[in-house]
Amino acid sequence: CCSYGAHASDNKDRNQVAKLAKKLGKDEWQYRNVGMKKGVWKKVGKDEHRTRLHKGACVFLNRPDFAAGPGCALHLHALNTGKHFSETKPTVCWQLPLRAVEREEEDESTTTVLTEFGRDGWGEGGEEFGWWCTEAKEAFTGAEPVYKSMEAELRAMLGDDVYEQVAHYLDTRVASG
Repeated sequence: CCSYGAHASDNKDRNQVAKLAKKLGKDEWQYRNVGMKKGVWKKVGKDEHRTRLHKGACVFLNRPDFAAGPGCALHLHALNTGKHFSETKPTVCWQLPLRAVEREEEDESTTTVLTEFGRDGWGEGGEEFGWWCTEAKEAFTGAEPVYKSMEAELRAMLGDDVYEQVAHYLDTRVASG
């Protein structure tokens, strides 16, 4: 995903990331000068924005030759400031490999279904991505269940009350074997 840039989910997402970018230091963000000069977002459709690309990848992606090491500058900032990365990264970045899909019901209500984010979620463009986070065998070898290891993300996506219900249900299933 870092090769293609992150698509903003809405104006709030764009504004939060742009505001945070100004706080990143040169010790956290390899391409800070580029991001600050050109802006961190690029318009890619009528109402669509994606993080700017620089040297073939997201402007926030620090490369292996960077003193702080490779990886996302926004993620590094979260680690450096004791925040969870869901507070610093674009929504699509911190949610992966989870995906919330809204479904219109017959009674005109909307149900949100939480699922994995696979190739089909990106349309034709998804065929170009390396889906290590959901397709590699290593993706399913964690020591604890996803509902525990991704608790912060799930709470942000579901809300605390729904998360507590899901966790209680799954804790009961785990305990029963």
